[in-house]
Amino acid sequence: MSSPARTVTLDELVFTMSWEDPALDRAAFGLSPGADVAIVTSGGCNALTLLLDDPRAVLAFDYNPTQGFVLELKAAAFRRLDYDGLLELLGVRNSRRRAALVDAALTVVSPEARAYWAVQPWLVRDGLLNGGRYERFLGHFRRLLRLIPGRRGTEALFEPRDARSRERFYDEEWDRLPWRLLFRLFFNKRILARRGLSASYFRFDDGSRSFAESFYRRASHAFRDLSVHDNYFLAQYVLGRYRAGFLPEHLRPESFEVIRSRVDRLEIVSADVRTVFDQRAAAFDAICLSNVFELMPADETAAVLRRVATALRPGGRLTLRNLMIPRAVEPDFFAVLCPDAARARELHAQDRSIVYGSLQVYTRQPDRAASGRGGSAHAIVRAQPSALR
Repeated sequence: MSSPARTVTLDELVFTMSWEDPALDRAAFGLSPGADVAIVTSGGCNALTLLLDDPRAVLAFDYNPTQGFVLELKAAAFRRLDYDGLLELLGVRNSRRRAALVDAALTVVSPEARAYWAVQPWLVRDGLLNGGRYERFLGHFRRLLRLIPGRRGTEALFEPRDARSRERFYDEEWDRLPWRLLFRLFFNKRILARRGLSASYFRFDDGSRSFAESFYRRASHAFRDLSVHDNYFLAQYVLGRYRAGFLPEHLRPESFEVIRSRVDRLEIVSADVRTVFDQRAAAFDAICLSNVFELMPADETAAVLRRVATALRPGGRLTLRNLMIPRAVEPDFFAVLCPDAARARELHAQDRSIVYGSLQVYTRQPDRAASGRGGSAHAIVRAQPSALR
């Protein structure tokens, strides 16, 4: 996030999960062992996932310190608990011993994180994953959603199907008036500002006629055009839980010991994107910025991106997302950060999450090109599923 005055208060827990699909960033980066990576912390899931690529170090930064506390707790669970305990603390599994698990994890977090989590009773009751402001908003969405198809119809959405059967099921059994009305009810500026995200996000401009239509289109693409039965993002949206056998990459059994052995490679800082890369010239092979620029004016975005570019090594990759408001590297800077629109389009078409409306991928060019102009034609990449009818 970019500025506390325009986003969230400093003690507000917004995300307890990461809603960016890490598969897109990993594919865009193509990391070799020993790489240095920086990523916006958010819910901490994707910083942990990047450890699977054997980096030398992962810098996780966020203006909101509570997001750092989330990642500290998750990292501590890898350090101090066994695999079953990790899943129980997060709330992936039910638990009668969660208080003890939380206490064990809190022995290896910062004093600030320990003080924060010690006064969050829901953490012991429910587990970590559904505790953020955005996750709680999704809980309201699900309660109404389940009234439309019923429990059986909701579970049927996740049955394995081939592409044609999946399209037919969505078009004929799911994509009906109540489903569309639910988006109009929940995914509008007033409701999201009150229950989900800050109102500052909704200076809407992504080409759709409304905020509700934009999210409906993104959801339709994911449910109709992509595999559903193994999509853990969609399971969280619709079911409020991960389905057995279809966990995020960092929570799979085979990942546990790998991440445990590398978790000390995390550096977790509370810092703004405007300043976090100061004194870090040519320090990173990859940087994932999510949508940190949406609340900045375009001219400030351009200036900060120029500073971010200095932190990338030549050949390093940058990924950038837009939720609603288009932000991108300006064409006159393409000689330094060169866009790969074709690759971004290919990756975004496979995005398992329905949150972000665009993905951009850039490559840091050698310094000798920094004084030039030009580069390939650039466009913000958006999926194009069917419009809201």
